[in-house]
Amino acid sequence: MQIGTKLGVVLVATTLAGSALGAGAVAGAAPPPAPGPDGSAAVQPGPPEEEGHGPGAIEVGPEGAAAAMNRLLVRDEQRVRLCDGVVLPADGLNVRTGPGTGYAKVGVLAKGSKVRTDWDSIQRRDGYLWVRLNSTQWIADYMLGADDGAIRGKWYVNYSNC
Repeated sequence: MQIGTKLGVVLVATTLAGSALGAGAVAGAAPPPAPGPDGSAAVQPGPPEEEGHGPGAIEVGPEGAAAAMNRLLVRDEQRVRLCDGVVLPADGLNVRTGPGTGYAKVGVLAKGSKVRTDWDSIQRRDGYLWVRLNSTQWIADYMLGADDGAIRGKWYVNYSNC
């Protein structure tokens, strides 16, 4: 009877330890939240991570933002319009399995990487304009500006032929 109880306690402890380690690995080994003034550990949500990492993107005013958004009006889903460009953000640009932040991130393109995107695949989601790299990979090549009354945006790719 005591052996069964001890074995059960060891199994429970091992399972809990494994779950705690697994949760830490999944969370990316994030540090624990700092306790508040009352001793509670309230988690404050941080700003969402931007698709283009670091400085280097081309920030545009109203005219540039209008030109970027105009791509939505002139696209033709029946054809492919390939555009060549270079990744601008200093710390890279996310590559995802679909057009939106809800799709899995499968990599990061380094600053200076050459890309060829299909501008006629453009989709507006999650505050970005998404374009297809190939049949399974997408990037956000343009970030829409903040909704604070100023029309602006940010290019993550410097295109040479579009």
